[in-house]
Order: sequence, then structure tokens, then C-alpha cells
Amino acid sequence: MARPTTSELLPERLTEHRAVRAWSRLESESIEPEGIEVLKTGKKSAVYRLVGVGPKGASVIAKRCPLATGLLERMIYEEFLSALPLPALRYYGMVEEPDTGFCWAFLEDARGQEYSTGNREHRELAGRWLGTIHKAAASAVFERHLPGRQPDHYLELLRASRATLVCHLRNPALGEADLLTLRALASYCDLLEAHWSELEGACAGVSPTLVHGDFSMKNVRVATTGAGLALLVFDWEYAGWGVPASDLVQFMGRTLSPDLGSYRTTMNGLMAPLALPDIERLAECGKFFRLLDGISWSALLLVFDSYTFLAKPMSYLRSYEARFAEALRTAPWLR
Repeated sequence: MARPTTSELLPERLTEHRAVRAWSRLESESIEPEGIEVLKTGKKSAVYRLVGVGPKGASVIAKRCPLATGLLERMIYEEFLSALPLPALRYYGMVEEPDTGFCWAFLEDARGQEYSTGNREHRELAGRWLGTIHKAAASAVFERHLPGRQPDHYLELLRASRATLVCHLRNPALGEADLLTLRALASYCDLLEAHWSELEGACAGVSPTLVHGDFSMKNVRVATTGAGLALLVFDWEYAGWGVPASDLVQFMGRTLSPDLGSYRTTMNGLMAPLALPDIERLAECGKFFRLLDGISWSALLLVFDSYTFLAKPMSYLRSYEARFAEALRTAPWLR
């Protein structure tokens, strides 16, 4: 999993750390870790590596998250992934934090090499893994338990995000360059909405399935097993039920860019009506779905306050502006 990136003042006795206390509730004993590595901290989540507390002295990943997220991930790990013929990370369990609406989830630490889109073997592995997941999930009873990821979900994100961007054109803390970014993104949303029926057409007839929602390099490791390479996938907090377009995205940001030929072969009939060019168009749609996810998240961080609180979301939005413009330039309907 991730390398330590965040500093946090740890207690002198590591058994007093909140992640270790939660782990002790799960294991019914107090085990002092050899060390605690802070991987992520934030208002809504925190992730730690507890060194040496797992079986045979292995490290354990401790993740604090909203209870709804923890329950969703637990369902996927315990009820779905564990039943598939794929190597998967061991899910140790979850404990609720009293009276907070949060919980702690504990997972095996993913060890292995980092994924590379420049490695064809990695991309073929990702294509087969994704095909296996999507094919198996299509017959699972997931729909009522997962948030929707059909095109209408992303259209709602587009409209809500655009409204927020337009609202902040009146934000006195933003400079002219920032306002140009907001105007550009709002205009790109207008253009995309005008062609929304074409995205819906590309997604029509595709069987809904389990969508990871953030199928990117930071959420996988490539492990070497006796049977060869295995893809270890984690962080299912953005998972949903719908068309798998966002998981299929090719060469945008740090997406995995799974080999689409390997994906189609593994699906073996579930998407038989779709030729490879159809799947490629689906992946193109996924670019816009991922962009809308990112823009929506960044727009929610905009505030009418000091620029200190605006610098980070605006840096994200500038990045999305460039990607959005490129995606529109290469979209089939604009060629």
C-alpha cells in the first residue's frame, strides 16, 4: 500500500494510539506494534500501517472511515472477493467507533511492485482481473446495496458541479486566472451535456456490474505468486453499481488503462454484442465520468473564505480543466 506521507505526533506508548486501540478491540488483546506509519489523515478518513501486529508479525492497514463506507467495503471483501478464484487481500474485520458515525477497518498490507501502464503484462493482468470481477458481479445481488453508477448519476454530478462553479464566479477571494478556469469548466460542462445522449448511447446495452470507481495506480499492487503475477486491489470506498466505463479508462492521469482485448476475452459472452471498438467507446465515456467525479469532489471544497482554503481545490480544478479540454478534443462526436 501507500508509503508514509503524513506526519502525526504519535503517543509515547503506541498501544494508546487510536488505531491500535481499535485493533485490540477486534483481536481481544493488546499488541504493541513495532511502529506506526501514517499513510493518510483527513477530516473524513485516516489510514495507518501498524507494523508487526498481524499474523506472523505482518503489518496491518488500519483505516478510519465513515460507517457507511466501512460497511460497503466489508460487503465487497467478505461477501464477494473472498468467493472468487482470484488472489485478494485478507480482510481482518471492522469495529465501530461509539457515537461518532465512524468505524475502523483492518486489511492485510498489500506488498508487491507498483503498477506500470508501460508494462504490457501489467495491463493484460488488469484487463483479465477486471473482466473476472465484472463478469462475476453481474450475477451477484449487489444492486440494492450499492450507489448507482449509471450515466444519469454522472449527469447529476455535472449539473451540480457546474452550478457550484458558476456560484463561485462571485467569490471575491478568487483572482482572474481562477475565474477563467471556472468559466472554462462550466462551458465544458455545457458542451458535454449537449452531447449527453451520445454518451448514453455508448453505454446502452451494457450489463450493469460492480464498478470500483477509482481503478488507479495508488489502489493496486502487483504481487508475484506461485501461479504468476497477481493484481491486489484495495480502497473500494467509491464502488457502485452501473456501467463499468470509469474502470476502463485509457491513459488518463494515473488510471490503470487495462488491456481492453484481455478484458473482452475474459468477459466471455457477457458483453458478446460489443465488439472491441464498442468497448473502446465505453472507455472514452469513462474519461468524462472520472473527470466529473474529480470536478465534483474539488468543487465541494470551494468556500467563500480566505484564498488559503481555496488554493488546493483551485489547483485540482486547473488540472481538470486541461484534461477536460483534451477529452473533448478527442471525443468521437467532435472529430
